[in-house]
Amino acid sequence: MNIIRKRIINPKRYLYALSPGDKFYIAATLTEDDIQWLRHYGIKSDGKPRIPIPGRSATIANADGRWLIHRNRPKEERVFLRTYHLVSWQGDDIYGSYVQHRMCYPRELIPPTELAFVVEEGVIYSPLMSNSEAEMPVVKAAMNIVLEMVGHCEVWTADKAPALPPVKQYGVPWEILRAGTRDEDVLKAYIEKTVERKTKAQQIEILNRHEYLWKMKPEFCVMGTQNFFGYVVYGFPKLDLYIFESNGINNATYMFRGNWEEASRLTKMEVLSGGLQEARVYHTEHWEDHMSHLVADLAREVA
Repeated sequence: MNIIRKRIINPKRYLYALSPGDKFYIAATLTEDDIQWLRHYGIKSDGKPRIPIPGRSATIANADGRWLIHRNRPKEERVFLRTYHLVSWQGDDIYGSYVQHRMCYPRELIPPTELAFVVEEGVIYSPLMSNSEAEMPVVKAAMNIVLEMVGHCEVWTADKAPALPPVKQYGVPWEILRAGTRDEDVLKAYIEKTVERKTKAQQIEILNRHEYLWKMKPEFCVMGTQNFFGYVVYGFPKLDLYIFESNGINNATYMFRGNWEEASRLTKMEVLSGGLQEARVYHTEHWEDHMSHLVADLAREVA
């Protein structure tokens, strides 16, 4: 059954031909236009499983998670970093930021599903799935991700899919930027690509943070790919320090210590869980001061 919809709500209605416990893939036969369009999501026709780069709601939830708002609970104060763009009497553009305090309902981060997809012989496949009640949220996510990317999908059982599951454990979702060197042009191009859909004021705020970290002279930088697209890791091996900076507004900077190879294999949920980092510095008006103090303290420790 070929599913052609913008999104689905109930995946069970498309699994009527399956028995409980049956294994299947969410798949779609691709046209040349589909294959070209998948490049926007970082999916290539090389047989390697990849988590789609966030685009719209389904791929964002898959890579970043989503927020569950608890409207039945009392509101609490939350701090937001806002950006602005003004035009002076002389016609000059003025960009800046300010902090806003608001009362908001509590929210809870629903973890990302982090499903990886692979293209083999003109077909895109999800990971192997099972027809069970417990797996329905993941099945729904997979269907909506493929529908978002190419607009259609099907349920493929073992008799139609390859004999071996096409999606295996995916590798490290990072791309090292010329380790041991500092190629500023490559870094700037990468950051500009990740923020191109944001407002000019937000772009400036994000670029300023990355420029500040760059001026701290890290020994290497690592650029994120796939579900870490938009992240840069600034490495300071002599301090045993690795700073994870994102392209988000109202987010946080994460500081880790320890083996870089181990840190690079963390999933995004492990990075964002809040239990493994050395420090977490929120994007507020005091961000630069907090970062400089933390790095200075670490430098004194190793001096």
